[in-house]
Amino acid sequence: MRALYIVGFLFAVVTLWAVTTSPPQSNDSHVTITTGQGTPTQTNRSVAEKRAMAIAFVEKQMQEHPIPGLSLSVVYKNETVIAQGFGTKQFGKTNTPVTASTLFQIGSYTKTFIALGIAKLVDEGVMQWTDSVKQHLPWFELIDKYAEKYTTIGDLLAMNSVFGSHEGDQVWAFGVYSTEKELVQHLRLFNTSSRSLRPGYAYSNLNFEILGQVLVQVTNQSWFGYIQTTILHPLGMNETFGEAMVAPNQGDVSHGHLTCGGNIIGPFSLFEPSMIVVARANSYFASGSIVMSTSDLAKLSHFLLDKGHGIFRSPKTIEDMTTGHSVLTLSKVAVESHGFTFNADGNVVAAGYGLDVVGNVMFGHDYYEKGGDTMGFKLRNGFVPSEGLAVTVTTNVEYSELAPTAERLVLERMRSYLLGIFLDVPLPYLDATHLRATAHLPPPVPGRCDPHYFGGQPWGPPGASIPAIVQDKLVGTYVMAESPAYYGNFTVFKNESSLVLRWGAYSKPLVPTADPATVVWAVELSAVTLPVGVEGMNTSSPTLLFGGAPLVRIA
Repeated sequence: MRALYIVGFLFAVVTLWAVTTSPPQSNDSHVTITTGQGTPTQTNRSVAEKRAMAIAFVEKQMQEHPIPGLSLSVVYKNETVIAQGFGTKQFGKTNTPVTASTLFQIGSYTKTFIALGIAKLVDEGVMQWTDSVKQHLPWFELIDKYAEKYTTIGDLLAMNSVFGSHEGDQVWAFGVYSTEKELVQHLRLFNTSSRSLRPGYAYSNLNFEILGQVLVQVTNQSWFGYIQTTILHPLGMNETFGEAMVAPNQGDVSHGHLTCGGNIIGPFSLFEPSMIVVARANSYFASGSIVMSTSDLAKLSHFLLDKGHGIFRSPKTIEDMTTGHSVLTLSKVAVESHGFTFNADGNVVAAGYGLDVVGNVMFGHDYYEKGGDTMGFKLRNGFVPSEGLAVTVTTNVEYSELAPTAERLVLERMRSYLLGIFLDVPLPYLDATHLRATAHLPPPVPGRCDPHYFGGQPWGPPGASIPAIVQDKLVGTYVMAESPAYYGNFTVFKNESSLVLRWGAYSKPLVPTADPATVVWAVELSAVTLPVGVEGMNTSSPTLLFGGAPLVRIA
C-alpha cells in the first residue's frame, strides 16, 4: 500500500545517493595535497579558528533560513570543542534561549540507541547479529512464514527486511494501537508480499519497533529502561529521556515549529495536542521518541568515536555497527544535495546497523551518519572516526512536506560544511561544494506551500456543507483494501449536521472542498492537508480513497 505522505515526515530520512562531479579549482594558498577522492586539503587552521568559523557559519545560516532555535555539538580530536545552543525555544520570544541543556526531539537517531542496546547484548554474548528475530522474540509472526523464520536481527538493523519504505507507519501515526507491543503483534496481519526475505535496503520504522520488543523480551525491561541502565547512566547522560512527557522540567523542552517558503508556524508544545504531536501523547516509540540535550549528544559522540570503550568489552561491536551492510542506490543529484563527495569507482555507500550512511563520502574521509526527523524537529550529524570528529546539528523546526527540496536539505548542507571546516577543507572549495549542493535541485514553485496552514485559507468554500443525501451514502464502516485487519476500521458517522471520520485516536469532521469528489479530514498534523477522495458519488455505494488507498465498505 502506498504510504500516506504525512508519514514520510515522521521519524524519516531522505534516501540518497550517487557519484560526484569533479571538484572545483581552488585558489587557497594553504592547499598542500590532494586526496584519492580528488578533494584538496589544507593545514594549519587552529582549533580556536575552526570553532570561531563554525559558530559564525551557524549564526549566518540562522539569519538566512527560518530556524528559530538550534543546538550544535562538535567533538574534534576526541575533545568537545562546541556544545552550544543558538536562538530561541519558541519563535517570536527572546526570553526562551536555547542552551546546551535544552531538550530537542532527535527522531530516528533513537534507532541508533536501539542498535546500541542490541550491540550490548551481542557484546555480552547473549545474542549474535545473525540470530533470527524469532529466536529472541518467540511470539513474532508474519504472513510470510519463511521471512518470519529467517529474518535476522542484522536484517532489521540494516533496513533489509520484508517491510517496504515507511510501509505500515500510519497505524502508529494515527494511534490505531495503544502500545508498541500491540503494534508488533499485529504485524502478523500485514501484507508483505511486495518484498521477499532480504531484498535490499528500504527504510522501515517497523524494523525498529520489532527490535524494541526484542530488547523488552530479552532484558525483561522496557527498551528505554535497558538503554538507560546500560548506556546512559554509565556515560553520565542525564539529559536524555525516552519521550518528552517524562522530562522532569518541561521548561527544558523546546517547542517545535514548521516552515515552508520561509514562513514559520508555531511554536507548538510537546505537552498538549498540536499539529506536531502524534497520537498516544508522544509516548515511547522505539523508532523515534527520545529527547535529549546537545551536551548529551556530545557525550554520545565521544562514546561512538571511542568504539564503546568503558562499556563494551570489544571495539568490534561498534565497528560492526559502523560497517556498511545494505548497499544504497546512488544518484549524483542526491549525493551533491546532501553536501557529499563520492567517487563510485570501486567504492560503495551502504547503511550500517542503526546508521543511515556508511562510506567515504565526506571530502574523501571515512564517514557515517544517522539523521532524525519528527514533525517539529530535525537532526543531522556526521562522524569521521579517523579524525576523532563528530558534528551534530539539531533544530526545533521541520520543513513542510511541500517545502522546496532545497529548503528541506538545509541542515544536511550545514552539517557537511561544518565537517569541512574541521577537516581543513579550503574555504573556496568548501563554499563551492555548499553552493553546488543546490545547483541541480528544482527551483521553488510559488504557491506550493499548503495554503490552509501557511496562508490561512479555509479548506473549502465558506459556509459549504456536504449535502445530506451524500452524507447518508457515505455513512458506514470501511477498511483498507490491503491488510484490512492490520489498519483497522474507518468509521464514517453523522454528528448533527456534520459528517465525521473516526480512525485510530482521531475523530474529526470531513470538510467539503470546491471539488465535489474530494473532502478533507480535518486532522491537523505536520501542516499537511489530508484529502479523502470520493468515487461513484452518483451511485448507491460510493467508495473512499484515503491517502490514495481505496477503502472498502464492510457495513
